[in-house]
Amino acid sequence: MSTDAPLLATLVRRLHLDIRRRVHADLRNAGHPDLTAAHMYVFQSPGPDGVRPTELAARTNMTKQAMNHLLAGLERAGYLRRVPAAADGRGTVLRLTDRGRDVERVMLKSAKKIERDWADKVGRRRVEDLRQAIRDLDALSEPSC
Repeated sequence: MSTDAPLLATLVRRLHLDIRRRVHADLRNAGHPDLTAAHMYVFQSPGPDGVRPTELAARTNMTKQAMNHLLAGLERAGYLRRVPAAADGRGTVLRLTDRGRDVERVMLKSAKKIERDWADKVGRRRVEDLRQAIRDLDALSEPSC
């Protein structure tokens, strides 16, 4: 690797930040100006519907306290509800409202548009190769990530 070439980790971080910026702008434009970039992690695929808050915290690499703070704000704003878990009645699971499902829809549409833009710029085959390489690397990562 050339000493002047950016590290792969730096390039991935830049892409992540650009994706987050674009999706967040699409959310604002779709009528969700109250959401922050941190809220987007709650809605990222596979989504929070039916998930316990502790599981969502682990999935997003957040503390339980930070996740509960985000969830409380989303609940007040009408994006989701916390309901008793059907299995044991002691724990809670998250249920999206129509407004929360709209956030998922907007985020999915935005992500697909980003992928189409990339394919238009560098070619579909290269984007699919990138997807496979990232899948391969993801399979090597720590399970809690």
